[in-house]
Amino acid sequence: MGDERPFPSIFSGQLLLAVVFLLTGGAPWAQAAGAPDFKLIPKLQELKDRPPAPDFTLPDAGGRKVSLKDFRGKVVFLNFWASWCESCRDEMPSMERLYREFKGKGLEIVAVNVKDKRRDALAFVEGLKVNYLVLMDPEGEVGLLYGAFGLPATYLIDRKGVALARMWGPADWYSPAARDLIRTLVEQRN
Repeated sequence: MGDERPFPSIFSGQLLLAVVFLLTGGAPWAQAAGAPDFKLIPKLQELKDRPPAPDFTLPDAGGRKVSLKDFRGKVVFLNFWASWCESCRDEMPSMERLYREFKGKGLEIVAVNVKDKRRDALAFVEGLKVNYLVLMDPEGEVGLLYGAFGLPATYLIDRKGVALARMWGPADWYSPAARDLIRTLVEQRN
């Protein structure tokens, strides 16, 4: 009767916490469950102030006017590009694969062509066989509004129209890390 002590149960509880701490990377409380981790993508910068994404209206390849606000309720992958941009050409196939995987799950890819002749832009996307939405910004006004001075430039916008992150330069948007990030964003119901 005198051999029963509370020490083993306290010790095993502390041991369990230590194991959980180590298995979850040291701080299980640091990243909320389901919160996007923008650090997964090199060069992707989380926007700490989370501003509303500036609305705009541009024509699509067929001349139909499209506004950013038309996509409220969806996660928007907003990409600025040009036909003369080799890095843009390099990243667009991965954007197409990303689009195919997530288009029915709440993702909209909006690719804004900046300062190109319409025929050059259309030949470029037809050659790459992209199926996501392409808009024309022949004067570069929307690109300027978003600060897309270097191309490609990409913004991730949540379902409410809030700019979450931005990136200048190309990325493999179909990498496991990029797909995990997009999956987290489309699964959020903010």
